[in-house]
Parts: sequence; structure tokens; C-alpha cells
Amino acid sequence: MGSLIYKNFKSQTSLSEEKYEKLKIFFKLIKLWQKKFNLVSKNSFKTIWERHFLDSYQIIGLIGNKKNVLDIGSGAGFPAIVCAICSNNNFHLIESNKKKCIFLNEVKEVVGIKNISIFNSRIETMKIDNDYDCISARAVAPLDKLMNYIVKFYKKNMSCIFLKGKTINKEIEDAKKRFSFDLKFKKSITSDEGRILIVKNLKKK
Repeated sequence: MGSLIYKNFKSQTSLSEEKYEKLKIFFKLIKLWQKKFNLVSKNSFKTIWERHFLDSYQIIGLIGNKKNVLDIGSGAGFPAIVCAICSNNNFHLIESNKKKCIFLNEVKEVVGIKNISIFNSRIETMKIDNDYDCISARAVAPLDKLMNYIVKFYKKNMSCIFLKGKTINKEIEDAKKRFSFDLKFKKSITSDEGRILIVKNLKKK
């Protein structure tokens, strides 16, 4: 499991033993399915507890409690699966890759995660008719593209939480050409170049 890296994750988080066990089962499923589906890159797998698990965990406090969250491009389940295991929020995962959806459903069943729903669809074509409190996305698309996806169903007081990397300044410049929005930054605890963006009051110009 990479016991040292897991211990580092545990030292920076505060969860019940039951939740830690569920996260470990999730990790084992990734390891098992990685051989077939290439869920995460080989390089990042070596530091998966920091690079993916802790990176996902850090946004829980920004989401709040008992919220309905729409996660776009859920991939291998980061951040949505981690956040669902570690919180009482409800997560709706949208993933266009059928194989990854099969994996996500397997995780849901084996780990016993009741507060997630999984949709094999593209956000561009999916009809969003539920009221969400928050939208999350990690390593999905440039900021202006993400905003273009969600502006059609964005509602007042909705928060958007995006985990971003070193290209963030350029992405913000590009997004401002097409959209108006309020923006807050939070430095990532897993990367010097990483930033968490909290976007509100999104509108098309």
C-alpha cells in the first residue's frame, strides 16, 4: 500500500477507522482495476495517497455539510469518491467513459457508498434538472470550458470548486473574456503549484 505514504495521509486527516478502512478498500480496487483500465497515471500511482486521496480530501471543508454536489468528469473517483466516503454530502458523478463508470459502480457496491449516484454521460449533452449546491471538478478541462459546461444550469448561491495546477493564471485570463464571476483562491496542501478555485456568481458576458 505504500505504508509510509498512507501514514502521512492519515496524519493529515481526521476520520473514523471505518472511513479509513473504506478508503483502503477503494485503494485496493484501484490497484486491481488499474491493470485493465489505467485509472491513474503510473507516476502518480506511486504517491497516490497524497497526489489523489489527500488532494481530494482537502476540499471537503469547502463544500460544507449535507450538500448536493455535482462532480464533472469523475474519472477514477477523485475527488467525489473520497469526499463521499469522508462526508455526509450527496454526490452525483458524471463520467463519459463507460469503463470508468463500470469501475465507479463496482466501488460503490464493494465499499458500500450510499451517498453517490453515477451517470455515464457527457455534461455537454446531459439535462441537468436537479438543484445542486456545489459543482466540483478535478483535471477535467480548462476553466473557460468548465464554465461553458455549467453556466446553462448555474443558479444563485451555487459554489464551484475546481482543483487546478500551474496553468491557472492563463486559464483565468481566458475565462474572463467570456464570463463574469467572483473568485477566491486556496493554496493546495499537496502541490506548491496547485490551487483550489471557489467560483460564485457565474454569468455569461
